[in-house]
Amino acid sequence: MVFILTAIFVFLTTAVCAQEGFYETLVNKGYEIVNIENDGVRQYIDNRAYDNPELVGNYNYSIVTKYSKGSSSRPAGIKLSWYSETPKDEISSVKVTLLESDVERENVFHKGDLASENLKFYYPDINSQEYLLCNMRPQKYCYYIIEEIYKNGQANILKYGRFYTTGRVRMLRVDGMHNVRDFGGWDTSFGKKVAYGRIFRGNRPENITSKGRNDFVINEHVTADLDLRGTKLPKSPLGPLEEVEYFCTNNQRYSYALAGRAEALANDLTIIADVLRRGGSVFLHCNHGVNRAGTLSFVIEGILGYSEADLCRDYELSSFAYGNFRSKSLGDMFPIIRSYGEPGDDLAQCFYNFARSKGVEEYTLDTIRCIMLGLSPEDPLILNAHGRWYE
Repeated sequence: MVFILTAIFVFLTTAVCAQEGFYETLVNKGYEIVNIENDGVRQYIDNRAYDNPELVGNYNYSIVTKYSKGSSSRPAGIKLSWYSETPKDEISSVKVTLLESDVERENVFHKGDLASENLKFYYPDINSQEYLLCNMRPQKYCYYIIEEIYKNGQANILKYGRFYTTGRVRMLRVDGMHNVRDFGGWDTSFGKKVAYGRIFRGNRPENITSKGRNDFVINEHVTADLDLRGTKLPKSPLGPLEEVEYFCTNNQRYSYALAGRAEALANDLTIIADVLRRGGSVFLHCNHGVNRAGTLSFVIEGILGYSEADLCRDYELSSFAYGNFRSKSLGDMFPIIRSYGEPGDDLAQCFYNFARSKGVEEYTLDTIRCIMLGLSPEDPLILNAHGRWYE
């Protein structure tokens, strides 16, 4: 036992040292290291209390209150600053161009421009000389250029730079909205991490500003709005119908949503799979992004193979946006889901069986798993789930 503990300690120490060495190398190359999570969220996620079997199923107990009090759910970001002597009446706009890359790039700023690929654009106030840049994905090499655009159309580069992002939970700043976060980054029972940038959750989008729409809808390529509130709007507040598909379903929350025929949940999963299959990204929401959105997120995350501990962690992240709470209703859902399993079935299989029993097609569930986990439809991890559910 002592030998095992010593080996684990040595492994973890070696991993930490290697990571610190990696960051030190980047800093020496001129990168700033930026954690996408704010301090409260980071400390909450790092606390592994919910991995304790005695605590994960105790829905009267919560560790989120230790970290969420007074903490925003929004990321800290990186503050960019620059200097310009150009008279304001000569400037049409200021533009920040950002490239996020999985690999380190050379000559990114060649001829004063970024590579012509998947870029993000942000527009600071021309009267300011600083800007809080947010919503980057983690583990990315990031390169930016700040330009002032003159009224004659010419551009002048004010600054360029680079940084590297760390962290896991990707909460987003969206002007006019709250409790917006990405499904990506979580570990799963399939041995794969959930992909970033394909499914988002949050609160009602009616108050989104033009800045929020640029930063979220345009830069994150959100193509579908799944409204769970049951009262259909003429179109999505996120944008024109030709840009953002609008779907409206009438959902309930918690155990009420899982009981009976659960037609709305089944319809939701079909809509999401169709959007993902077409290469789009979907934003699902209710009024606060907690109850109805939380229930649908619970089902999707369970299908993707989140552990029970991580299902609890993710659910409670909404507390950072709205206050300190842990709804016992979350605990009411687990027995319902587990009732759809047979001896030996893991939690992900129970979620799969639940969805199939509500009429969701294998193809729909496989699509969500394949796209969100980067798996092939013929992967045994996908095929092994088939034929193991019951009425």
